[in-house]
Amino acid sequence: MRKKYDIIWNMSLICPWDCSICCVDAINVKVRGNKVKIVSEGLTRNDTVERNRQMTIYDQALKERQSRKLEASLEDKIKILDNLEGIEFEIDFSGGDPLVCSENLEVIKYGAQKYSKENFAVTTTGAGLAKIKPEELIPYISKLEFTYDNTDEEFDLVRPRGYNNQNLRRAIIFARNGIKVKALTPLSKRNIAGSKLRLLYENLNKAGIEEVELMRYFPVGRGFGKVEEIPTREDYKRAIDIFKEMESNYGTPKVKLQCALKVLYADNTSENPCELYRKSLGITAKGFLLTSAWAIGPRGQPLDDIFVLGNLIEQPIVELLKGDKVKTYEDRLDENFGHCKIFAYLNSKKENSFDKLFDITDPLYIGRENE
Repeated sequence: MRKKYDIIWNMSLICPWDCSICCVDAINVKVRGNKVKIVSEGLTRNDTVERNRQMTIYDQALKERQSRKLEASLEDKIKILDNLEGIEFEIDFSGGDPLVCSENLEVIKYGAQKYSKENFAVTTTGAGLAKIKPEELIPYISKLEFTYDNTDEEFDLVRPRGYNNQNLRRAIIFARNGIKVKALTPLSKRNIAGSKLRLLYENLNKAGIEEVELMRYFPVGRGFGKVEEIPTREDYKRAIDIFKEMESNYGTPKVKLQCALKVLYADNTSENPCELYRKSLGITAKGFLLTSAWAIGPRGQPLDDIFVLGNLIEQPIVELLKGDKVKTYEDRLDENFGHCKIFAYLNSKKENSFDKLFDITDPLYIGRENE
């Protein structure tokens, strides 16, 4: 049976928001008088360019970064899509916020015309959705996804004010226009309380959102090392139970579990729930193909060279999937069956990078064999 990959493509890191736990260390863009301020490297580096009022600040920031080879050009993005021929795939166009940069809509349209809209989804924010009409996007994607992990009533130290509220308000507009909309809810210490989770679910229900995916908090990207945000195993199970109870009472949204959480309820262990390389891949803003979209270091770079299979601007994916690293993955994937390999890598004390990846050191999994 031919393998089908779920691919998260961070097609640009440009973003209007500066969340302190951003898993890709997105590039925050702001206006300061007659300047465009481009904030990068963990929000520690500030570059400014003279504002060009003939284009948006996000397009201007993207052009600036492209001129320094920090992000793929429009032509390169088209090459990436062309180089996906030969495999079965679904792509989630993500970022940053892919919709704040106008050229990215051209890329999405090209992809839908070359393959099929059923191959494509977009994960965006309310800021990106505010810049586009439903009829401009819906013909080219099969699903829209957005993050919703705290309610408007709650002040959140890791999200800018209005982030979650605007995401939900704008997503409602697209849901009402017939596109399938899914909320992504990373679970962390700051939102794990039962009262918050119930309000989150109720708000999604009232908004008419079809599906919510509960996600594990990954301390990667700008959130690298911030392990104080990570819930306990019991916290995760309690949160999932609350959402399942709400689903039973309300009907929608339907509750889905990210691969990294499925191990908590894996009655059938015949298939490894960790999807790294086996089912999922990532593409960076520079076109690098990763064995996991979560393999991002503290300054937006790949977490380790072992996760990099090559560059899709330069080579077709069918060639990259024949490389030496691929054989190592295929031979060793089940060594730490069930363990999330990102967490195994981050928690391992071993010296060899591949040995870290396949170590039995995922805190969520340890102890499950005794249940």
